[in-house]
Amino acid sequence: MATSRTGTAQWFNVRNHALRLAQQNDQTQCPYCGIPLDYKNKRAPNGAQVDHIVPHSRGGSDRITNLIVCCARCNQSKSNRSAPKQHTKPQSKPLWTSRKW
Repeated sequence: MATSRTGTAQWFNVRNHALRLAQQNDQTQCPYCGIPLDYKNKRAPNGAQVDHIVPHSRGGSDRITNLIVCCARCNQSKSNRSAPKQHTKPQSKPLWTSRKW
């Protein structure tokens, strides 16, 4: 039985690193819709989730330079597009521009 790419220890480490960076950078809102992010309950509609800027299915990598933290609702509505249905691009800086990284 094949396992999910996002179920690997490597992905969990990258995802956790991205979430820590977002919190260190005081990212409190979704860059797509502006809703306040909930870092404690990732399954809530406003739960903080790590999203690929360029979707993996379209050649995007799991590198930190291709990741952004957004709310669960935008992450799910985005699917394999470059932005959620209601927006064209993120409103905040990507994670890799942080001085704390």
